[in-house]
Amino acid sequence: MAETEIVKKLIDINGEQCVSESEAMSRHTTFRIGGPARVFVSSDNIDKIIKTIELLKKEEQEYFILGNGSNLLVADEGYNGIVVSTENLKELNIEYDTFYYTMKDWDNDSELESSLDRYIAVSKNVYDCVFSVNFSPVISDLCNRLKLPYISWVYDCPINIRRTEVLKNKCNTIYFFDRIQAQHYMENGVAGAKHLPLAADIDTFLPALAKDDNYACDVAFVGKLYKSDYSYISNYQDVYTKGYLEGIVETQQKLYGGYIIDDCINDNIMKHINENFANVSNGSYSVIKPEVTYALATEVTSRERFMALALLQNRCNVNLYSTDVDERLNNVNNKGYIDYYSQMPKAFYNAKINLNISLKIIQSGIPLRVLDVLACKGFLITNYQAEIMEYFTPGKDLVVYEDIKDLIAKVQYYLDNEDERLWIADNGYKKVKENFKVKDRIDSILRN
Repeated sequence: MAETEIVKKLIDINGEQCVSESEAMSRHTTFRIGGPARVFVSSDNIDKIIKTIELLKKEEQEYFILGNGSNLLVADEGYNGIVVSTENLKELNIEYDTFYYTMKDWDNDSELESSLDRYIAVSKNVYDCVFSVNFSPVISDLCNRLKLPYISWVYDCPINIRRTEVLKNKCNTIYFFDRIQAQHYMENGVAGAKHLPLAADIDTFLPALAKDDNYACDVAFVGKLYKSDYSYISNYQDVYTKGYLEGIVETQQKLYGGYIIDDCINDNIMKHINENFANVSNGSYSVIKPEVTYALATEVTSRERFMALALLQNRCNVNLYSTDVDERLNNVNNKGYIDYYSQMPKAFYNAKINLNISLKIIQSGIPLRVLDVLACKGFLITNYQAEIMEYFTPGKDLVVYEDIKDLIAKVQYYLDNEDERLWIADNGYKKVKENFKVKDRIDSILRN
């Protein structure tokens, strides 16, 4: 596309006052250096930013998303692309700087630590805290050394770190979306552990909510099929230990609304597991309890997701959005990976029914997929989670299934009852809009 055409389209989206050519980047970085950007876009609301990025992707334009310019060095020759600035989006009326960095190792990354340390040291700003989505041991250690409060909001369950002792740093305030997980850490000496449900950014999804036959189907599932490490662990065990592990998996599969895996993996069974590994590896290999419990939980989840899709594939039109492939699901439409912001909302909105089958290690919390489906005005059938029942009314805001047989029956019922299905989807959307806004969650974090 010619330069004038792309500029015109950007103006159509954002307004003439928000688009400029050959804009000096020195005006938008805290270090006050940097040559001109080919095109500079300063959108004043999130909808415009989404439309802008969708346009740039479609037209295969090189672009860069700029926060407050606080960690950015731009060469004197400038940037031969399109800069999309978010500097006008301070809806919370809070002064903040953003620090963009691709983690090399979530637990140990000396480059991140030194870069962030230098930035805080040379910055003229005085920070009240550092905030991240998910917990970083690197950031926590740095903040602890600098005596700077560190706030993190965790959406992983279990928390995906190796150095768990860092959770006890005095600087930490850590929000977990799963209440039982939060309680576990509180009871084990993590004073900064708190519980806070996740949220959905409805305004971000709205531009993508339109009828699109490319995503139309009876049932949609977005997520992993999970190729777990269970078989790897089980294959090297003696008959007793292998049978014990399989018994846990089979029991957990049948137990809806409860979680037994953690209690079943005791010190004695861990001793047996590692003795068996020692025998086949000459003592060079062992596993820890969290690795075993996670492997069992993903195996249970994998079997449940496969069973649901296998039974549904010959009853209705099923779309699977996943990077995982299972050749046995030969009548499922595997659509592969979809973009979270531009494609996922279309998938949820255009499916008659969306499924949530939670990772079994999530004991009580509301998975993000539940909130995302409802925020995209999608109809949802989900497994039982204790916290879902606290915030939503089954049969009014969403539908909860009791087991695989019940799931299949409810899918068929709601495919046959469109008016009821649409009514429930509308109620679910209103409930998320009222109680699960990202802005409200951030407000509550900052107030506390």
